[in-house]
Amino acid sequence: MDRKTLKFLRLLIPGLALIFVFLPIFKESGIEYRIGEGWFVYSFLVIPALIIGSIYNMLDLRFFITGYSHRKIDLNITSSLLKIYNKDVTQEQLNFLKNKRLKHIFYNIVDNDASLTAKSQLVYSNGIFWTSTADIFLISIFASLIYIAIGVPMGNVKLWSYGILLAGIGLLSFLFHLLTVFRHINLSNDQLEYIETHYVKQLKEKIDEVLQ
Repeated sequence: MDRKTLKFLRLLIPGLALIFVFLPIFKESGIEYRIGEGWFVYSFLVIPALIIGSIYNMLDLRFFITGYSHRKIDLNITSSLLKIYNKDVTQEQLNFLKNKRLKHIFYNIVDNDASLTAKSQLVYSNGIFWTSTADIFLISIFASLIYIAIGVPMGNVKLWSYGILLAGIGLLSFLFHLLTVFRHINLSNDQLEYIETHYVKQLKEKIDEVLQ
């Protein structure tokens, strides 16, 4: 998987999830629809899904779930690079390097090595599961609260049953999300080990150059 596909899916998946998760409400309201017909033809669904997904992406709601794990992944990369660098740095230099400079160096090395670039495909593939499980968790829990809030006062068993089902899907998605975080760190470690084996000299030169 390349970066363009990753960015596309990060818009499409939450957009489709937000459409499909509220379809039962339409059905209970008497609005008839059939998947694969009319506006629910798959090719038509892509456009509204991308629009909805873009709005969702701009709101950056997934950050509430991915923010902590993103910091953990970044810290693992920067800390490992500093260990490979293995030179004394002042606190000011450390803060300077940790402000994305080390990550820029990391990605520069990755993008200019065929083996590391191939490993990046695995990172991107895991990355879509990492963000999608966070999206599905948020959307499912949000929709669950709406279904229960509407279904219980109305005495509509179907609606609040959907709410409970969605809550279960949300919790399951969160568990899968945790697994993707551990896998992401392991994939990063694999790249870091390769850099430590083949690019120690280049890494030190690039960091020294940045600190000048």
